[in-house]
Amino acid sequence: MNSIDRNRDLTGHGWSHRALATLLLFACAGPLNAAASSASGGPSGLTGTVLVVNQASDTVTLIDLAAMQAYKHVAVVGGPHEVAVSPDGKRAIVSNYRKRAGGVQKTLSLIALPSGENLETIDLGEFRAPHDVHWVDDSRVLSTAEDSQALLLVNVESGAIERVFATAQDGSHMLALSPDRRRLFSSNMGGSGSVTVFDFESGEKIRDIDTGMECEGIGVSPDGRWVWAGNRAADTVSIIDTGSLEVVKTLPSPGFPYRVEFTPNGRYALVPHARSGTLMVGDVAGQRVLRHIPLGQTRVDQPSTAGVFPHPDNIHAFVTVRNDNSLLLVNIETGQTLARVEVQSSPDGVAWSPVQRASR
Repeated sequence: MNSIDRNRDLTGHGWSHRALATLLLFACAGPLNAAASSASGGPSGLTGTVLVVNQASDTVTLIDLAAMQAYKHVAVVGGPHEVAVSPDGKRAIVSNYRKRAGGVQKTLSLIALPSGENLETIDLGEFRAPHDVHWVDDSRVLSTAEDSQALLLVNVESGAIERVFATAQDGSHMLALSPDRRRLFSSNMGGSGSVTVFDFESGEKIRDIDTGMECEGIGVSPDGRWVWAGNRAADTVSIIDTGSLEVVKTLPSPGFPYRVEFTPNGRYALVPHARSGTLMVGDVAGQRVLRHIPLGQTRVDQPSTAGVFPHPDNIHAFVTVRNDNSLLLVNIETGQTLARVEVQSSPDGVAWSPVQRASR
């Protein structure tokens, strides 16, 4: 393991490829310790299942969005960090990264939705520290393998690793796949911070792009034109032109930019900031920071914002707060926090499925 401290105390001081795929593919195709903004549940009209990965509890919490209630905590192998939902919304893949007491991991967990049944544990063999995950199609996912300096194309049906994309960079932590599936990007936290670009079909490495210290969050805009990458130690966000593969603008964004996701209409980039406890909203067309939204309804004075996932309506976003053990529903137009659901310890990655559990 290299010297980057990825689990440092962040309170002490990617429409993304995920969300776009969710929207496009779905178009084709008793509560557990919950707290919400009102007794009537979440905002009218929002349905489906929200999934929250709890790093320190070794679980994934399933939330009934219509009721704004957590209904199950699903145990996984350990040290989970990210989650992604399959094209049909009926399965989720979870990365088992590092257990706090058990060290580096090497598996992915496949679970059924909305039941939460554990379907399969996929062993990645020699590849260590899978962190980010993303569905490519009904049977294949991409995963980072951070300690192995690689990204992997994994068949979830057979468990086979179909292709290895070698970054040759320390800290290959998050990934983004272009909407046309021509380019694959990796954020690299090691060295001075960079983004590695691959030809997805051939597996050929095209180049490394210097961005800024501890490049972590990364996302591709829905039109495939831009990559936004958050450099958490530099407190900046790099905007990369996917045609020239050059950084065309660097935005100051103090507060530890941690993740990057795009709304499905491509209007906004959403960047949680772990130290300032805000959700940054970026203007994609204007390549500027519009505002930092402070989070409400938390039970801590200085919330440490972690994961984000935009709802397909382009108005709402799901935000996890690590030191509050919560999932928040935020209106990104008004900046209002609409609801809070308590999950488990140290929530991080978050995703949404249109699959709704049967009413109780």
